[in-house]
Amino acid sequence: MREKPVDMTRRRALLGAAATIASIPLAGLMISRQAQAADLPHVSEQDPTAQALSYHQDATQAPRVDRAGTPAGDQFCHNCMFVQAQSGEWRPCQIFPGKDVHETGWCSSWTLRQG
Repeated sequence: MREKPVDMTRRRALLGAAATIASIPLAGLMISRQAQAADLPHVSEQDPTAQALSYHQDATQAPRVDRAGTPAGDQFCHNCMFVQAQSGEWRPCQIFPGKDVHETGWCSSWTLRQG
């Protein structure tokens, strides 16, 4: 008795189709995350976490000090490693999950973004 040869082209096509179908929900998650990020509420200076971290929307009003070779006057949310967007007046921040911080803000967790 002779066995049928395995058709590798057909197998690859089926695997490719399965991978494509499996990735569709992941693409949907990525799109919905981007849409949600645009609609985040702004951090209020009265927020308990913001108060604990001395967050100020205007960094010039914050109790900044020179840190890690960066003068206090150069410390803003827009150049902090925890801010997750490169542009915009309000940007998502890892320190305040689900909320945006002002680009000219500052908190005591400020750390210079590399690069």
